[in-house]
Amino acid sequence: MSHFHQHSQSSQQTPETKGNVIHWALSYDVLSSGILRSSEASIRTLAQVKPGDRILDVGCGSGRLTIAAQKWVGPTGEAQGIDPAPEAIMVARRNAARAGLAAKFEVGLVETLPFSDATFDVVLSRLVLHHLPGDLKQRGLVEMRRVLKPGGLCLVVDFEPPKSPILRHLVENFLSPMAHIDVHEYIPLLVEAGFAEMETGPTGSKYLSYVRGRSLGK
Repeated sequence: MSHFHQHSQSSQQTPETKGNVIHWALSYDVLSSGILRSSEASIRTLAQVKPGDRILDVGCGSGRLTIAAQKWVGPTGEAQGIDPAPEAIMVARRNAARAGLAAKFEVGLVETLPFSDATFDVVLSRLVLHHLPGDLKQRGLVEMRRVLKPGGLCLVVDFEPPKSPILRHLVENFLSPMAHIDVHEYIPLLVEAGFAEMETGPTGSKYLSYVRGRSLGK
């Protein structure tokens, strides 16, 4: 298993990936923290997080969800986040330090997760998969299943197109990249990656829905 170390910015390089990498971490943190915070309570429930669990947040960005997960699992559990952007990891570590929590962060890629098989009870992925091309989505989901313990849960949260024709028209014309994202399209990808007991539904946060599956082991 990989161990986490506190690196300086100069010692970290952005690993090569075909996925889109957000390098404006500080601005993203300021803009998104209030919007995304509303989904955290439902994510805790949907992911069935328990005290003492080990949680991996894939594509953790500024670390807000990882930090929340560290609160959920308590001192006997562990929350770890990975992101391909060194800038994001620096912001995440700063946020964790300010919160006084031991959440851990490392630069890493979803397609080659730096962890041993069957390490985590829960894997979270919020607003990440739509940044990956199709082949990378599949490889990433296979990796997520690999690092889950038998019976572990993978929860993917992403956009769902508005049901209102007016809102859908606005999204298509003013937020066109978002118009082509639909979390429900990930269901067959999770099944192909080996997940079972698939479920989907709303998160309680506007425009965000989830799919989840369970790893039944090899």
